[in-house]
Amino acid sequence: MTKNPRFLSPKRVGSYPERELDCQLAIEDVFRTVAEYAEAAGWDEREVARALIELAHNHWSALDAKERMLEEAAGAFVRRPKVH
Repeated sequence: MTKNPRFLSPKRVGSYPERELDCQLAIEDVFRTVAEYAEAAGWDEREVARALIELAHNHWSALDAKERMLEEAAGAFVRRPKVH
């Protein structure tokens, strides 16, 4: 993509009921553009859809792994030695 994508920011700071939907709407145009570029390069729609799903899944898994690592690291610092 040649231009810098611009995304709408969340409507407010912190959690709110429609936050995930707002995020989807904010990135939808760029998502569709990526799919169109892939299809223009010769990939069929289903291949592109599967690839995007797999990329999203891999991203989710990486976030989970990072979160677990941070929790384990925090636990190493929070735990106190047992007093006998």
